[in-house]
Amino acid sequence: MNTKGYSKHLLLISVILLSFSLNIHAIETKETKAKSVIIPIMTDAQVFADLTDKLPAVVNYFSNATEEQIVGFYQQKYNGFLSQERKRGRLTIIYEQEKQYIRVVISQQNKKRQVDVIVELKENSTKQ
Repeated sequence: MNTKGYSKHLLLISVILLSFSLNIHAIETKETKAKSVIIPIMTDAQVFADLTDKLPAVVNYFSNATEEQIVGFYQQKYNGFLSQERKRGRLTIIYEQEKQYIRVVISQQNKKRQVDVIVELKENSTKQ
């Protein structure tokens, strides 16, 4: 085989491999985005944990908002209210949406509220 023929084959193989590589990257990006969970947070949130790349997903933050404001915020965001319970000064509200349970826990931390939002699949939940 001459060098021109070899170069053409090498170029063709390179293009095929590059195309294959780009397709795999596109699939991985699409899957990653599909698994990412969006959890709404208060506008003044000081986030200290954001684990939303897969389920179960968790966001923890501090807010200056009152407990009532936080409850109202999540009532607007999630419509499938299931239960509300207060234990040891913490308010836990559980919502149900499609195939997920959303648990919002609000507790007093000095002059702020700590908000923990946990999103999990119903089938993996301890709530059932």
